[in-house]
Amino acid sequence: MIYVVTALYQEAHGFIRELELKKNTAYAPFEVFDNENAGIRLVVTGVGEIAAAAVVAAVCARDGADAADFLINIGCCAAANAGADSGCETVDSGMDSGYGEAHAAQIGDLYVCHKITEQATGKTFYPDILYRHPWKERELVTGMQPLQRAAAHGALYDMEAAAVYQAGIRFFSPDRMFFLKVVSDFGIAGQERMTAEVLTGLLEQHVKEVAAFLTNLREAADEEETLRNDGILQENEAVLERLFAALHCSQTMRASARQYITYAALTGYDWKAELEEWYARGLLPCKDRREGKVRLEELKQVLL
Repeated sequence: MIYVVTALYQEAHGFIRELELKKNTAYAPFEVFDNENAGIRLVVTGVGEIAAAAVVAAVCARDGADAADFLINIGCCAAANAGADSGCETVDSGMDSGYGEAHAAQIGDLYVCHKITEQATGKTFYPDILYRHPWKERELVTGMQPLQRAAAHGALYDMEAAAVYQAGIRFFSPDRMFFLKVVSDFGIAGQERMTAEVLTGLLEQHVKEVAAFLTNLREAADEEETLRNDGILQENEAVLERLFAALHCSQTMRASARQYITYAALTGYDWKAELEEWYARGLLPCKDRREGKVRLEELKQVLL
């Protein structure tokens, strides 16, 4: 199942039409629309972290969602462009995400978020972006109130993503969660109020490409399931367990490493020969988990 999560109905409207979703009253009082044949369930959470976390957790727990499923959070956001003449002050001048004026976000741009920071706690979360996509990537900050001043130079700003991630990680692996944000404003105090029509229109221009991306995800998941059923990785469990031990893997690291190997196997890459070379060069085994995390990231770059 692919779970699509939006904060507002206006953000969901185009996807409900394009994906032929029907309202499912069995999930009342939550707003849920789905297409069982297509394997897609869309959830409208309401605005804010508490609402988002509560609804995502409730729906996923009811369904028994697991690591084989996907979660896609899509909606509008503000962009804090470096150098923008917005009259905004910077909340934290140390949070410079490295985007200059040449890469300033524009109204209507869609980004995949590779890093999410919860402003209230300072916690950061990293969706593991393994699947190919056609969009640019950017950092996202989640706050408790609509943006009035720049949260970080070049970052995007929303009010739900960090909560969706924290609720979702109990059900989905990091590589199965995607955060897609469309720029709606620049967080300028006193700007014209966003209307429902404008909000719907901003998402509408991306509906078909996002729908195509969901189709690609579903096809990739089917290929992975076929790979598992064919036992291609099962016969290499001893090799995988050796790798997990060499990296000092936590459960999250194990899941990520297995996913990287699965992807490499799908593309026909000789991942076992690659690992043997790493052992021969002394890159494996690692002395502790900290080094293992570094080596796992390096392995990701090679395999993907």
